[in-house]
Amino acid sequence: MKNFKIILSASLILIITFAAFYPSLKNGFFKWDDDLYVTENPVIQNFSFNSVKQIFTSFFVGNYQPVTILSYLFEYRFFKLDPFGYHLMGLALHLCNCLLVFWLIYMLTRNIPVSFITAILFGIHPLHVESVAWVSERKDVLYALFFLSAAICYCYYLRERKIRGYYLLSLALFILALLSKAMAVTLPFVLLLIDYFNNRKADKRMFMDKIPFLILSFIFGAVAVIAQHSSGAIRSESLVNFFNKIGIAGYSIIFYLHKILAPIKLSCFYLYSGIKDIFPLLSSFAVFIILLTVVILSGKYTRKIIFGSAFFLITILPVLQFIPIGGTIVADRYAYVASLGIFYILAEGVFWLFTGKIKHSRLLQCIILAALIAMTSVLASLTWERCQAWRDGISLWNDVLSKYPNVATAYFSRGNAYKDQRNIQQATSDYNKAIEINPDYFEAYVNRGNAYKDQGNIQQAISDYTKAIAINPNYAEGYSNRGNVYKDQGSIQQAISDYSRAIEINPNLAGAYSNRGLVYNKQSNFIQAISDFTKAIEINPNLAEAYNNRGIAYYQQGNFTKAISDYTKAIEINPNDADVYSNRGLAYCLAKEYDKAWADVHKAEGLGYAVNPEFLTELKKASGREK
Repeated sequence: MKNFKIILSASLILIITFAAFYPSLKNGFFKWDDDLYVTENPVIQNFSFNSVKQIFTSFFVGNYQPVTILSYLFEYRFFKLDPFGYHLMGLALHLCNCLLVFWLIYMLTRNIPVSFITAILFGIHPLHVESVAWVSERKDVLYALFFLSAAICYCYYLRERKIRGYYLLSLALFILALLSKAMAVTLPFVLLLIDYFNNRKADKRMFMDKIPFLILSFIFGAVAVIAQHSSGAIRSESLVNFFNKIGIAGYSIIFYLHKILAPIKLSCFYLYSGIKDIFPLLSSFAVFIILLTVVILSGKYTRKIIFGSAFFLITILPVLQFIPIGGTIVADRYAYVASLGIFYILAEGVFWLFTGKIKHSRLLQCIILAALIAMTSVLASLTWERCQAWRDGISLWNDVLSKYPNVATAYFSRGNAYKDQRNIQQATSDYNKAIEINPDYFEAYVNRGNAYKDQGNIQQAISDYTKAIAINPNYAEGYSNRGNVYKDQGSIQQAISDYSRAIEINPNLAGAYSNRGLVYNKQSNFIQAISDFTKAIEINPNLAEAYNNRGIAYYQQGNFTKAISDYTKAIEINPNDADVYSNRGLAYCLAKEYDKAWADVHKAEGLGYAVNPEFLTELKKASGREK
């Protein structure tokens, strides 16, 4: 009977959670980290030993998360750039985590109803949509998978002391969690909390068990700080003094509790500047102290409230801004694992009420059951609706602006989404609004410059690039984009100067190398051009234009074999580029491989390319046959 209840509970958790998150499967990618992690990430698009090596030896978007990047690498092999596959994997991982939550709570309590309520709340809560529906937050659901699995293995280790394998497996899973996201560093303290909950004797062995976990936490915590610092994500500001850090921590805790208990006005972006007043920070901290006092006093009667509260506090600790990171201090995704502690307290409260205070009242029990069903329906409905807000970039940032109308980042990001849809006029309007709110928003100047360039307003584009560079002289994209305009205008030396400065700032800017190579090609400086194209290809092995342009340089040198090789590689990457087929056809002709030349000509024409009539005449003559 117990096994049946477990299977039934697990099945209901999976069905209800899948239904709530189903709209996320129809969502797309966003020009908000998804481009950096997936759509424009050359590392995941080239499955090779070098790619795997780079994944384990590099920081990505200010984080060290090789297991997460590996997940994208394998997905790209199967789904390429079809967002459905990535969203399906994110939802599948979330469903696995729901089962792990159920199993962890059951291991701790041996109580199926409490485990079920905790897991269903975890599964369908709208606060978790960001972690599941945003491809870039794969690290959340992935680290949670290993984090929860490690905790479960530790529970088995405590129950089966003679089986050391559970302990070693827990340690191995912890390493995988750390390699997925640095927030996993809190696990050693969660394991101590599990010891407390199980009333384990606080002896030497208990603390010795945690030493390997603590060493790993220290190492990966240090790596995380170095990664964030290398990307410039760690803020240095006079506002964040000791008292403000305490206030911000208190505010953040109350914020997450509020969003867990009343998930309204959720947003993918919460404005940091909106809480710089010291009074709400300190008042939030005062409320936190009151709640903490109540939790501590509850220890006289039960360990459950302390366990759930401590789990929440421990797992949320890394994002309480004691180390000031990023432009926002709170985010829905930060509470993905931490919310489990609050859900557990709520589940225990409902079970206590149902089986204790009102166990003799069938009417009240029916009311409680009805309330649980209603709450589940409401949360599932909110999650369904929230998933639709993440449908695309425009809907996502419209959602933010409907709640926080003065967020420059929202206008900037919505402008990017409009630009991707070729709605240049609306994109320009949004960039204008972002700059109006934040006159020092140098990225907005660059993107508005791109929009002006697309509209043919070259002088205004150059003006915006120059303004961005004036605000941030170390913004490589500003120089690179201004170099593109100079290149198109024929201002060769100015273009080379800007590309060179961009490369000096960011030596891994493949586009700057490729575009500078184009300028060298125009100068007939083919040796330098080939060098730049080669460097661009080293950085981004899937940069088809670099292969094509290097092929042109080899062709100009008379090296048709290497030219054909590069054209072929460009075609492998982009099989529908008619220009490259035409280029390779010309190279085949001069290499006297006429059948292959004709095949490329036909392919180019089939793709709508108007092949040069003079070349066709020459090819007919050289091949000795009519087309």
